[in-house]
Amino acid sequence: MKHFYAGTFMNQEDLRGIGIEYPVKLDYYKIKHSNINEVYDEYEIKFGIEVVKTSYINEKIKIENAEISELTEDENIVNNILDLLKKNQVTPVSAQYVVEDLLKEL
Repeated sequence: MKHFYAGTFMNQEDLRGIGIEYPVKLDYYKIKHSNINEVYDEYEIKFGIEVVKTSYINEKIKIENAEISELTEDENIVNNILDLLKKNQVTPVSAQYVVEDLLKEL
């Protein structure tokens, strides 16, 4: 099950600095996976994330996304990762690498 966590528009001045003249929105989602563990007859819940980038190029909309499934069973860790991704405006292209680095530090 996917839930919207946070969204932000990238800073226009930063975008202009790299030659982008159109608005770019980033949305961050928390994904909750539940599976039945038949051995222990209990539910296992794991959390993942999805990063969605929407570029508003003139009258066209371009959407890119990256999903990282089943990162951890700890919802607080996923919330912290999502907060850091939003704060640093991490895009789908670099999300996997950033998350891998963050998990090494936890």
